[in-house]
Amino acid sequence: MDSFTYLLIEAILKSPHEFKWQVQGLGMMRLYLSPAVRIHIWDSSLRVPGVSALHTHPWDMKSTVVAGFYKQHRYLRPVDAPYHTFSDFNCVTIKCGEGACTVDEIVKVQLAEQPLEVYSPGQFYLQRHDEIHLSCPEDGTVTLVERTFLEDKDHAMVFWRGKRGWVDAEPRAATREEVEAVTSRALDTWFVGVAQ
Repeated sequence: MDSFTYLLIEAILKSPHEFKWQVQGLGMMRLYLSPAVRIHIWDSSLRVPGVSALHTHPWDMKSTVVAGFYKQHRYLRPVDAPYHTFSDFNCVTIKCGEGACTVDEIVKVQLAEQPLEVYSPGQFYLQRHDEIHLSCPEDGTVTLVERTFLEDKDHAMVFWRGKRGWVDAEPRAATREEVEAVTSRALDTWFVGVAQ
């Protein structure tokens, strides 16, 4: 990430109320810089109770950590990892974004968790649209997400354990109080990362 982009994100975080932030119920607040580029600020206080953060995307992406630490596990299906140990999960395809909903029946699948990945400021990771992953970043982590759209821009898959159903994490407008609290925590993380 170039220094201009870094300074731009810092300036946005210092004057956050000038922008239209959205809360995404997996536990982050986001801001569109363009249709394909977003700033994400991860904060567990925004997570919808009972929601699962184990999912795929409708698009490929590159995510660069600006501040904090992004952590995730990728998961494999039996066909991709025949010698791993698998656990049972529920799976459903959803329509993403506004009006989020399931588009088919819940099915049972088996997945194998891969080792924890940790990315620090300045590092990036790539994610294909069909890669199953569990996002578990530290609160205050800021990422810059660059998306590459595919033919189907609206559908992804969500996975969870247990007998309960799918929990909706549909995006919504962030409140002024949420913007203030979340960007303040992000700036605290930002300056800790800079000091190190």
